[in-house]
Amino acid sequence: MNGIRIVDTTLRDGNASLWGEKMSTAMMLQAAPLMNRAGFSAIDATAVSHFEYAVRYLREDPWERMRLLSGVITSAPLGMMMLGTSLNLFRQVMGPIMRTWMERMKANGIGRVQLMESSNNMADIAETARYAKEAGLEVGVALCFTESEVHTDAHYAERARDALELAPDMIYLKDPGGLLTPERIRTLVPALLGQLGGCAFELHGHCTTGLGPLCYLEAAKLGVRTFHTAVSPLANGPSQPATETFLANARRLGLGTPVDEAAVRALAEHFDAVARAEGLPHGAPVEFDAFQFEHQVPGGVISNLKRQLGQLGAQQRLPEILEETVRVRKELGYPIMVTPFSQFVVTQATVNVIQNERYRTLSDEVIRFALGHFGAQVRPVDAQLLDRIHSLPRTRDLLAWKAPRISIEDLRRELGAGLSDDELLLLALVSEDDFKAMRAAGPIRTEYSAAGRPLAAFVRELAKHQKAAFISIQRADFSLELKCH
Repeated sequence: MNGIRIVDTTLRDGNASLWGEKMSTAMMLQAAPLMNRAGFSAIDATAVSHFEYAVRYLREDPWERMRLLSGVITSAPLGMMMLGTSLNLFRQVMGPIMRTWMERMKANGIGRVQLMESSNNMADIAETARYAKEAGLEVGVALCFTESEVHTDAHYAERARDALELAPDMIYLKDPGGLLTPERIRTLVPALLGQLGGCAFELHGHCTTGLGPLCYLEAAKLGVRTFHTAVSPLANGPSQPATETFLANARRLGLGTPVDEAAVRALAEHFDAVARAEGLPHGAPVEFDAFQFEHQVPGGVISNLKRQLGQLGAQQRLPEILEETVRVRKELGYPIMVTPFSQFVVTQATVNVIQNERYRTLSDEVIRFALGHFGAQVRPVDAQLLDRIHSLPRTRDLLAWKAPRISIEDLRRELGAGLSDDELLLLALVSEDDFKAMRAAGPIRTEYSAAGRPLAAFVRELAKHQKAAFISIQRADFSLELKCH
């Protein structure tokens, strides 16, 4: 098919990039009939971090969320994006447990999984990819993009060949930092397409530098036909390009689409109303920032860093930390700035700056990264830094670490025989207290009306005008005037 196909990212990546995963199940369910009508190829619906957030902060069962959504959205598979090496980033939950996770994903309404290995070591996710296919899931494999002197087009072509060995249903180029440029697209995309044969290819970009929409159009000119986008209230900025604008621009290239654009516009209206009612940000294009290509920190990580620095009263040190991030990343061998490596690098850079001494303190994650616990890297760690790491007593403690092989039976023995597989898997992600609080909260709310929340929106707007001398509220049958004394 020659037309443009869309993988909608509104619920997952748009939600994560702009709303900090605050979108509730009820907000999603009100949009679900429109999503079912829209003609999307797939819906990027959730991730492990969304599961964690739903339990901890929304007190919602994420498995139930998927069952509810899949009961309405039947025209396209719901997808989950996840690391292919571990369920829990810091506890290293891996091994046969991944088989159970894939089986429960399928049983709860998820039809597609997008697997990622943060260094593009495809052999490290082969086991999980096999489990996913055996469970009946559509399997996508990510090629994570970064810019460095070692991440050349030839390097990515080689990793694309490695990805093909996993027999995926599709391979997608994932640009977490928004670092692609139209110029790089012109060389990289042909290099990748030349390796893929008949395997489907998709592009997943971000607009962090403002170049995402241009990169998508350039890729479309080169024959790419499936793109990851979000409806406009949850697009742009650190998110993906806006579906409405991208499809309109693609039409100028003579490329149609099976997507129902009226349904897309209605989706945008729904989420625009949600944003206004809840005081959530609207996505907007950003100005070009050349420094982004040096530090490469994803937008969500920068947002978290700003908040944490504010709590410490150290927000003025953000530029220093980003400069230090450039140095730390180089010394660690240019890891791709994607989860978990972006967090490792930024945390170490922050500690270096706050302590006014480089590497006086080294996090366990950086030590383990240097020891190879997170997979082989394209370039070795700087020799002086490696000497510093090996001089630490903590390093000797971590040298003996081996990747654990965990099964659902292991979790049942540890956590309790009376729990279902779904409950045990959630307890591998969150604390028992959060899990109990989620259960105590009762069934998920399924009804939501942005129009029913005018008072909250009014109070938020009122707070913006603290110096007003008076406030006047008028309706056809009512008027109220408040004066400040």
